[in-house]
Amino acid sequence: MRYSARYLAKRVGFALLTIYLAATADFLLPRLMGGNPAQALASSTGLASPATVAAITKQFGLSNPNWGYQYGLYLWQLVHGNLGISYEYYPSPVSTILLRALPYTVALVLSATVISFAVGWTLGMIGAWRRGGWVDQVGVSIAFGFYAVPYFWLAMMLVFVFAFLLGWFPMGHALPSSITGLTPWQWIAGAVRHGILPVTSLVLTSTAGHLLLMRNNMLTVLSDDYMQLARAKGLKPFSLMFRYAARAAMLPSFTGLMLSLGNVVGGAVVTEIVFSYPGIGLATYNAILSHDYPMIQGAFLMLAVAVVAANLLADLIYPLLDPRVTLQ
Repeated sequence: MRYSARYLAKRVGFALLTIYLAATADFLLPRLMGGNPAQALASSTGLASPATVAAITKQFGLSNPNWGYQYGLYLWQLVHGNLGISYEYYPSPVSTILLRALPYTVALVLSATVISFAVGWTLGMIGAWRRGGWVDQVGVSIAFGFYAVPYFWLAMMLVFVFAFLLGWFPMGHALPSSITGLTPWQWIAGAVRHGILPVTSLVLTSTAGHLLLMRNNMLTVLSDDYMQLARAKGLKPFSLMFRYAARAAMLPSFTGLMLSLGNVVGGAVVTEIVFSYPGIGLATYNAILSHDYPMIQGAFLMLAVAVVAANLLADLIYPLLDPRVTLQ
């Protein structure tokens, strides 16, 4: 083991503290929006009488306007794994709705992360190996051109060109409108076809950072003394590039892989809204519009826990990948 129990306890403690602070901010932010969710729920059902509003307010634990009381109740329920009941989808629990949306977001984020890193690392390695060549210049220019484009704008342009004008892909959603009678392969093909444009928008806007990081790491490794010695010994270029330079340059990039999940998740939220993709991002957006406090809190907390867990996992795995690192 390349790290001590003290380091492990410290990292886990910081992760739990971060989750607690995220949960506290998660409690405060929806309430700063204002509005009465009980009134909104009663109005949406056509039963907006004072008695109905009072009953819904009491049922959801909002009868006491004291935020301290609500905060204590929120933490107590959170410790017991209870994210509350959704106002908008009453009486469905928030956890049920989020678990239903989670696979779509996970598929979107993981696909975009893996593809963007594969493309970025490949272009970064080639660009560093042939520094100043056409792959280096063109790849870096195009990647940073897309990097400067906002997620939502690129997503809307992809929809307009490839879905509206050309009709090559669906304009939104994650599955065909009718899935009855479809074979498993037809269902998978439909899901992939609906996910191509959302994944593409995330890949195009997140590849540049991975490309630049890998390129810089490769340039540093290629200038090391042992690489000069390997060249002098007459090793083949393939071995020099992949067995030595690329393996050493990928180690710092692994940390970037984990840290990038936060940015990709943030972009996925916006992308899901543009494409009406039924993931956590779209559920959060709908919850904000309807003042659904429990849903907003549950969605943001789930995203925060995912990012913190990814960073903690990177801290724990890195010493195992690089035996030179010992963390105390």
